[in-house]
Parts: sequence; C-alpha cells; structure tokens
Amino acid sequence: RRGRLLALLLDRLKNETTRIAAIKTLTVVAAASREGEGEGEALDLSPILAEAVLEMASLLRQQSRGIKQSALEALDIVVQCQGVKAMDAALFDSVLKELGGIIVDSDLHISHLSLRASMSILKVCPSSGPSVKAHVLPPALVLSTSPLLQDNLTLQSLLSLLEQLVISKAIPFEELLSSLRGRLSDEGNEKGGGGAGVHGGSKQAVSNLAKCIAAITAAAPTPDREALIADLLGTLESWDDASSPEEAQRIRLALLASGDLGKLVDLSVSEGVAQRLQVVYLSLFESNSDDVKHAAAYALGRSAAGSRAIFLPAILDGLEQNREKKQYLLLSALRELIHVHLHEGKGDISDSAPLILPHLFKHCGDREEGVRTMVAECLGSLTCLQPAEILPQLRDLVAQHSGKKSPQDDGEAADSNEDPETKKDALICWTIAIAVKFAIAGHADPMQLSPFMPAFLVLLKENDLSVKNTALLMVYSAVHHSPQLVAGLMQEHILPSLHELAQLNLKRVVDLGPFKHHVDDALPLRKAALSIFSTCLEKCPGCLDIPAFMPILAKALADVEDIQLQAHQIVISMCFRHPNPIVNAVEKFVEPLEKTINKKKGQKTGTELERVNEWIKSGLRVMISLSQVDGVMDCRKFADFLDRTRKNMKFHPMLKLIDEER
Repeated sequence: RRGRLLALLLDRLKNETTRIAAIKTLTVVAAASREGEGEGEALDLSPILAEAVLEMASLLRQQSRGIKQSALEALDIVVQCQGVKAMDAALFDSVLKELGGIIVDSDLHISHLSLRASMSILKVCPSSGPSVKAHVLPPALVLSTSPLLQDNLTLQSLLSLLEQLVISKAIPFEELLSSLRGRLSDEGNEKGGGGAGVHGGSKQAVSNLAKCIAAITAAAPTPDREALIADLLGTLESWDDASSPEEAQRIRLALLASGDLGKLVDLSVSEGVAQRLQVVYLSLFESNSDDVKHAAAYALGRSAAGSRAIFLPAILDGLEQNREKKQYLLLSALRELIHVHLHEGKGDISDSAPLILPHLFKHCGDREEGVRTMVAECLGSLTCLQPAEILPQLRDLVAQHSGKKSPQDDGEAADSNEDPETKKDALICWTIAIAVKFAIAGHADPMQLSPFMPAFLVLLKENDLSVKNTALLMVYSAVHHSPQLVAGLMQEHILPSLHELAQLNLKRVVDLGPFKHHVDDALPLRKAALSIFSTCLEKCPGCLDIPAFMPILAKALADVEDIQLQAHQIVISMCFRHPNPIVNAVEKFVEPLEKTINKKKGQKTGTELERVNEWIKSGLRVMISLSQVDGVMDCRKFADFLDRTRKNMKFHPMLKLIDEER
C-alpha cells in the first residue's frame, strides 16, 4: 500500500498540472520522516527517491520561477532528510549540474536556494566534492563579485558553501584562495579594461571577496590560517601611498579580509599578530586614499569584535587624543564594533559600554556633521543593546541642553555671531534626536523606549531649525517602525507642532551679486511634517485629527512643486481610505489644483518640460480621484472645474494616459 502511494506521488510529480502540489507533498513527507526518527518507523522514500530527485532537478530548467523555487526548496529538504538513502555521487552530479546553471545575480533568491541545496548535498555526500567544484563553484565565484550581493541571504549561503568546500576538503584551501583573489582582476577584464584598481573591482566586489576569503580562512586548518594571516600582514606592512591604483585595490582587499577574519577568530591568540595589525590599521589612517582609510577603519572595528581587549583600547585612546582628522575614522571603527554585536550577536558588550559612552557624549556637539552622525549611529545601536543604561543618559542630555534661547528664535535664520554655547546645545540636541531615530529603526525594545519618548519629543519645540527637522525625522521613524511608541502622544506632544511646522514659511533672499537667490529655510520641515501625516494615515489613522489637517493640506496643494506632489499623493490615498473629510474640504482644493494643471510651460524643453508635464499630470490624477468619491460632485465649484478640464482639448492626451494607467 505504501509503495502504491509513493508511485502515485511520483506520477503526480511528472504531471504538469499536479507537479507543484506533488513537490510540496514530497517536501512535507521528507521533513516528517526526519522529525519521526526515534519515535517509530521513519517513512522510507528510497523506492522513488532517485527518480523524484532527477525529476525535480529537471524542473530547474523551467521558465516558471514558482516551479524552480518549489523544486529547490524540496531538493534541499529531501537531500537533508533522505540524502544517504538510494542517492550516490553520480546522481548528485546530475543535480549539481542543474543547480550550477541557475546561480546568477539576476535572481538572487533562486541563487540562494541553489547554493543552499548544493551545500546540503556536499554535507551528506562529501564524495560529491568534485562535482560541486566543477558545476557550482565557477558560477559561485562569478556571483561573489556581483555588486548586487550586499549582506543578503545569498551572500550568507555563498559563504556557507565556501566554508563547506574547505571543511569537506573538496578543493585545496590554497586553490580556492587563489581563485577568489583572481576574481579581482577577472572582474576588471570582464568590464572591459585594464587593471582591477582602474576600471574593475567595484567597492562591493572587493567587500564580498574579503568576506569570502575570511570565511574560508576561518574554516581552514590552523597552519593554512596562520600562513594567510602572515601573508596579509606582509602585504599591509609593505604598502606605501606611492603604489599603483591596482596595488591600492589589493591593499583594500587585504584590509577588509583581515577585519572580517578578525571578527570570526580571535587574532590575539597568535603572538604579536593583533598588535601588528593595530599599528598597521592606525598608520593607514594617514593614507592619501579615502578608500584605504575607510577600509582600515572597517578592519579595526571588525577586528575589535573578535579581540576587544587589544583593539578597543586603541580606538578609545585615539578618541581621547582628539585629533580632528582621525575622529571620524575612529568613530567609524567603533560603529563597526557595535554593529557586529547588534546584528550578529557577537557576545556581550555591556562591560565595554561604560568605557565607550564618555567618548560618544564628548563628540555629540562636534562641528562636523559627519562626526555627529557617526556618534548618533553608535548611540542608537548601543541603545538597542543596552536600553536600560543608555536611555536615561540620553534623556538627561536633552533636559540639560534643550529649551535654550537661540538667534533663530521667532523664525530668524542663524546669525554668524551666534553664541557658541547655544550652538553647541543645538548640535547636541540634533545628535540625540538622530540617535533615537537610529534606535527606533534598529528595533530597540518599545516597552523600554516608550517612557522616554515625551522627553525626546520636546525637541520639536526647539528654536533651532535643524533640531526641529531631526525631531520630525525621529517621529517619522517611530510612526514607520513602531507606531505604538507615539500613538498615545500624538494629540498632546506631536500634532500641535506638526500642524505648525507643516505651514511654516521662512523665505529669505540671498544676494549673490549679479542675481538674487530665494531660499526657504522651512521647506525641509514642511516636507517632513507631510511625510509624517502620510505615514500616520497608513499606520495609525486613529491618532490623527484629520478634519483639522484639511486646511493645511489645501495650503500644501498650493506650495512649491515638491510639497505639492506630496500633497497629491496624500489626497489620492485619502480618497479611498478617508473619503468623508475629503468631501467636506474639496472646495478648498479646486483653486490650487486648477492653478497646477494650468501651469505655463514657457520655453522649457527636454527634462524640464517632462518634469512640468508630470507635475500637471499629477494634478489631473488628483482631480480624477476626487471625482470618484461619493458626494464630491455635489460641490458645484469642483463639478464646474472638472467639466472645464475635461472639455479642454490640451488635457485630452494626459487624461487618456491616466485612464490607461487605471
């Protein structure tokens, strides 16, 4: 009876109509057989296993992405659960040939599934190593230098497969290392020209290759690992800024590989290695190449994750010396260290947080925006890791530095003679707001963050425009990632400021000699306020006072182009989700919409003309959407506007295009 059922399943697998259902059934049955081991007789699929695996492998040639995805998922499970039964290296060779053919960067998810299935085959059948090397490794090496491979599942699967190749000794470590290093020059040749450092070797390709080299080195026997570390050190210590661009690219690869390896293994166990690398990293901060300097900072931070006792004191000592040119790089290294702990669970950083925080707080008021942003990233990530310790200190900083009078009070732009202390207070508040934004985006615990939000929201009332803007970005991050953080605070703490800033205009004229330039300092604030309102409509509409926002929305429809386009999207969204407020306010929308669609094109050509046409078309889309809301046509003013527009021949081509879009 069981044999008849298995034969029927195989028959359904070969049927074009039922193959998807059969693949899913086979996956469930194979997985259940593994789960049932030790609890009774496991279901043996060996009577149909070889034929079913070959049939699923043949499906990988299909154009249908859904079939390929289902077949790959099933192959992975079947190989893991039944791979030692009725399957041999010859069978796996046929499967691996099909798997290698679909490893391409044009479909990263399919490539991820194919790499994962290849790794499962290599695990259950180490003798299939030559087949993996022949069929899967070449496209995997090509994939390794794809700029699309950026810290995603496909990259993780690629690293796991390369590790398994080393562990199973399917390919000698030196040969695999040489193949990876060779991809740097191969990529330059494929792109049509010259050396890797000149035309080829994109930054992402070098980063991916470094991760691959680090992964196989960490999995290699100790002698091979020590030999590579010695080679990397020799390369780094012998380099100077006068070297060729190609050599600079190789140095960057060596730096990134040493850093990624330092994250995976403790370099301090090898005598003198960590100390020599630390000296090299810090000396390369003086390089003339920005790419080399940033790679050195990355390597320093990553190595600190694996050997914190050696590298972290060097980072903190450098920050203590307060050399302006190195602050950004040292903070970048510190960010890498914290990110490794946050995103990859690399141990506990709580014992180091008290050492790190004073340096971060010291640079909260730095004049360089890049330095402050880096400090904010570090503080935000630390907040995700240690919310109970960090949040009270951030709150205290806000209380200490907010609420100060500024020359920007009453809507005036900053004066060149602004009080340094006031300016520093504003910079610190700016940094804290960005830090909280990063913490929210990093999914800090909402339960611990919620009690502190009212203290952070006072930054919306600061006089400094840049602080107001960052506070709005903080609110936007909360609404987008964790609406529950601000839903209960909207009416009292957020909406009054939101309504005010959405209408704020601070226009001034800058005299540039032969001509004058008009600047609106409040434009970023209006954009951010409208973005918050738009996201609230989607995430937490119940916390808004929608009727009160309608006059503000009508003003936005008459604002500058960027604000108008935002307002257009909001109105179109509300036509479907909140039609009643739209019906009550539609009369106020007519005048700004009519002005938009009748905008004069003048002598504009090319992209400028195309931009004006898209602007006009956006206004027409709003008009069409409004006309489909029940009750809107009862407004005589809007009905007349719609009728005039439809009768105007110049709008007919655009209206026809809009109808086709729908």
